Amino acid sequence: MKIKKVTTIFGISILSIGVVAYLGISAIAGDKLSTAKRIFDPQKISVFNSKPEEVKIMTSDGKEIAGWYIKSQKSDKVLILVHGLNSSRTFEFAGKFSEFGAEMNRQGFSILMIDLRGHGQSSDSRLTFGITERNDIVAAVNWLKQKGFKPQKIGVLGVSMGSASVIGAAADDADIASIVIDSCYAEVYPIMQKHWQSASGLPEIFLPSTMMFGHLFTGYDPTLSKPVQEISKIAPRPVLIIHSKIDPYTPVENAYKLKEAYPKAEYWETNAKEHPESYNTDPKLYVEKVSDFFNRSLR
Repeated sequence: MKIKKVTTIFGISILSIGVVAYLGISAIAGDKLSTAKRIFDPQKISVFNSKPEEVKIMTSDGKEIAGWYIKSQKSDKVLILVHGLNSSRTFEFAGKFSEFGAEMNRQGFSILMIDLRGHGQSSDSRLTFGITERNDIVAAVNWLKQKGFKPQKIGVLGVSMGSASVIGAAADDADIASIVIDSCYAEVYPIMQKHWQSASGLPEIFLPSTMMFGHLFTGYDPTLSKPVQEISKIAPRPVLIIHSKIDPYTPVENAYKLKEAYPKAEYWETNAKEHPESYNTDPKLYVEKVSDFFNRSLR
């Protein structure tokens, strides 16, 4: 009887240690999952023909969003440019996002490039994969309206996680006239599942518990980031979907699902080999496509 009791206690102890270790590892993974990498190069401001204005924009939930604003004298149309996960206004498009913004300004658009919360030079914040980040875009829209821009003249382009944030912002704010979404996921959780083991080095059994801790750390369930369920709310406003048919990170089927959810959206499929690299594959064509879309949709 004593041996059986000792064995039972030993078994319970081992199980308890295993549970504690499992939860501890999951908590560490949840912390990493909900924390963006900061990357910013202030020298990128030099790519503009004239120096942009450094701006700070307050969101409705108290975050300070950093950005660059450059006015165009050629038209009354303005674009908000939004980077993706672990990037910034200087590092999206493999470090060419500032060049893209400068070229769009030369095309005649006023430009507001922002760092999403937790990224670049903006306020610290946990990642929610577009759930709260949309507030940064809505705040940018309000800032532009205070500058005198009319809602029908405000367009937004987002990349990867930034595009999910843009869809959410446009669904919530009717003052966004049109959007371009580049390399957007339909739902974030399947993408997490696809890359979990290679990104974390952990078996998939840790993913649900990591999501649980992500929820605890942020106050939001990250698996609820589902742009495919929100994109139809943008109707009847114009949408352009850009995606590479060989995107190795976010499979092109995500774009097909978004297009199916909003059949009136325009669609452009590229051959970029990296995510999200459609711009760098052919910068001139990319600028032509995006400029044409916004010139037609912002009236």
